[in-house]
Amino acid sequence: MPDTAVRLTSRSVPAVARAAGILRALAGRREASLTDLARAVGIYKSTAHGILGTLSAFDLVERDPATRRYRLGSALVALGRAAQDPDNLGSLARPHLVDLSRLSAETVALHTADGDGSIIVASEESPQRLKVTAPPGFRMPPHAGAVAKVIEAFDAAPRSLPAVLPAYTGRSITEMDRWRRELGKVRRAGFALDDMEFQEGIRAVSVPVLLGGAGRRELIGAYSIIAVASRVSMATLREWVPALRTSAQGLAEALRQARDPGPRDGTP
Repeated sequence: MPDTAVRLTSRSVPAVARAAGILRALAGRREASLTDLARAVGIYKSTAHGILGTLSAFDLVERDPATRRYRLGSALVALGRAAQDPDNLGSLARPHLVDLSRLSAETVALHTADGDGSIIVASEESPQRLKVTAPPGFRMPPHAGAVAKVIEAFDAAPRSLPAVLPAYTGRSITEMDRWRRELGKVRRAGFALDDMEFQEGIRAVSVPVLLGGAGRRELIGAYSIIAVASRVSMATLREWVPALRTSAQGLAEALRQARDPGPRDGTP
């Protein structure tokens, strides 16, 4: 359990510091009583009660009327996603993910770089009973499948490369020279394929989402269709590349407009 007792500095706002202490105390347990929280933060119960009432009004905490115990509120889910996704990529990507899922009837996802690996920012899962799950927040390890090939091929950020790459399946690329050749092919083709290299029974195709012109392009992430191998051939994955590219261009344009909306007073 982390130390959540409030320590005020000359720049602290006491009420805000105590509210933050309560949230941190709740983060360390499923739920807690008023007494538990007051003791953890080092404040009077009457003070804790007032702060919890205010936090509840903003859905930052919730109180179970039966047990009278408190837990973190639903509003923190949106705040957490916003912290991971400062450009609101998930919302911008949503229409494209829906269209791609309708086209393929498979799971689609938007990944962004996360350390040496990647993280799923948004996804739309297949409507079929047998499907690949790709929940937002799921982290993919380095050198894992199509999305890793795209991110490593198009991201300028340096990455640590081991002498031997991990073998996720018997089809994984483990030799560094072969991996570098594969990244070169991905750069030239503009997309990457995964034929059960990361997980048995799963195939995938990924394309980069690039912002900027030909001279200097920023990698925003990678759009992927992740399919059940028994249902989808490698040829079908290639057929979906044009739709993925269209979605990637659409997301890049939406992000460009969100970052630079232009004048709003009618001036050119």
